Amino acid sequence: MNFDAITTTALCHELRAEIQGGRIQHVHHPDAQSVALEIVSRTHTHWLFLSVHPDSARAHLVTRRPARTTDRVTPLLLLLRKYVDGGRIELVEQPPLERVLRLGIARRAPSGELWRTQLVVEVMGRLSNVILLDADGAIMDSIKRVPPAINRVRTVLPRHRYAPPPPQHKLDPRALTGSVLRAALEKPARSLRDAIVASVNACSPLLAREVIHRAHARPDVPQSEADPDRLAAAITRLWIHAEAGSSEPSVALDAGLVVAFAAYPLHSFTEVASEPSISAAIERFHDARARGPKPPSDEARRRSFRTALAESQDRLRAKMYSLRQSLSGADEVERLRAEGERLQAENQIEDSQRVFERYAKAKASARDVPAMIESTAYELAYLEEALTMLELAATPAELTALRAEWSELGYIAGTGAAPKKKDLGSRHPGRRRPPGPTGFRRLRVDGFEILVGRSGRGNDLLISKEARPTDVWLHARGIPGAHVVIRTGGSAVPDSVLQRAAALAAGQSQARSAPSVGVDYTLCKHVIRVRGGPPGLANYSGEKTLHVPPETLVDLVSAV
Repeated sequence: MNFDAITTTALCHELRAEIQGGRIQHVHHPDAQSVALEIVSRTHTHWLFLSVHPDSARAHLVTRRPARTTDRVTPLLLLLRKYVDGGRIELVEQPPLERVLRLGIARRAPSGELWRTQLVVEVMGRLSNVILLDADGAIMDSIKRVPPAINRVRTVLPRHRYAPPPPQHKLDPRALTGSVLRAALEKPARSLRDAIVASVNACSPLLAREVIHRAHARPDVPQSEADPDRLAAAITRLWIHAEAGSSEPSVALDAGLVVAFAAYPLHSFTEVASEPSISAAIERFHDARARGPKPPSDEARRRSFRTALAESQDRLRAKMYSLRQSLSGADEVERLRAEGERLQAENQIEDSQRVFERYAKAKASARDVPAMIESTAYELAYLEEALTMLELAATPAELTALRAEWSELGYIAGTGAAPKKKDLGSRHPGRRRPPGPTGFRRLRVDGFEILVGRSGRGNDLLISKEARPTDVWLHARGIPGAHVVIRTGGSAVPDSVLQRAAALAAGQSQARSAPSVGVDYTLCKHVIRVRGGPPGLANYSGEKTLHVPPETLVDLVSAV
């Protein structure tokens, strides 16, 4: 992706120069997936734009006020208005080699107390987020809430401790040597670029392309012809300049259209234009995309479905909050029972009756609400998978099949009146509908048939009907994505087939733009669908994990 760690480093230097020490005088949501802050510095007024949109996640200064396309007032926006609006930016920092920015903000409360918060901006493709932390590092809220049911590794919910992205155990690009890189590049990969991305920390495909060109005067060098000494020197030199704050932002053009941006001159492209700042380069790139050809009609449908699913998420999050607020613990239930008995013994009949009514409600809550919370968490997990399947849908037919599934489940409106929400928990697992022609995809790799889910019901059909106990099941670890099944026929699966299937599971997941993705695999007999839950949700055990670069269906089909 264009917005990589070296871009973040350049942006960090720019923001320190332009907005550190400035006062925030306005905050709003341009749309449901972005935040804009108006900041008055010593001599200028700046707009900082933060987006977590899966296809255009970014952070940068913009030359004009971002237009508002929504009037939604989210819990995050309310907190930003209270703790951030009117505050001063005390620090701008980047954790080393991460696509993360931290803005330290101080604001004087009406009582005179000094409130200190941090706005954490994670620009990581489809995993991007904007998170508000309190002075102790606890999460106040975020654009995207991530419960444990969706991501067991990093929970992002109010009142939870913030956990930074897990470290990438790769080579440090700032102190890279040819001998160290040579050993890493001996591992087989699809291309030299992929080998560099898989081996070197904070190295995006664009940066890998650039260093190959700088080392070899062309970007399409076979892995066997690579010069590790030149490659290491090119990588280290770019990082030294970036960390010193001496970036030279540029954009690459193809037939006059902006196709890439970087914090350095893009020598690997024929047509390149320099930009005065990294923010200017990012803005020019995304402005060009916004002014591009009118999206096809299926993109309009995609936007409509995305909005409807997001609204369903909001309703379920509100339901989850209400359920948690109503939950009574065992201690409270016992306290009310004892209080009612005490009042009854003292002949305070009316008071005891009121307390016993509260006791009955608390007892029912303690009995029933946990199951309702679990069911709601499953629905939220399903909607995260649904949004991923929406982005992966490649044809109008696939969009139509997804729409039918979501309409029947009550998450989006069908033809005519708005749908009535169905009780997912009351369904009988054996009476699920078939997913239709786009439920899953079949392909072959080295003689093995691989099945790839294309919808919630497609995923469901794979684990409940299609897969055999000794088949191998794969799924991106801890994130939404497609189920992938390798039909084994009782034979051992070669490592090459397992690697390709894992790469496909990574490419059909929410993290498909990441350089490397953890993929769990286990035998299908260890995979059990969530009883009474939405289609496609499963629990599994006995898994092992592979870390692989993502591969799309198009890549895999063309390779085989």
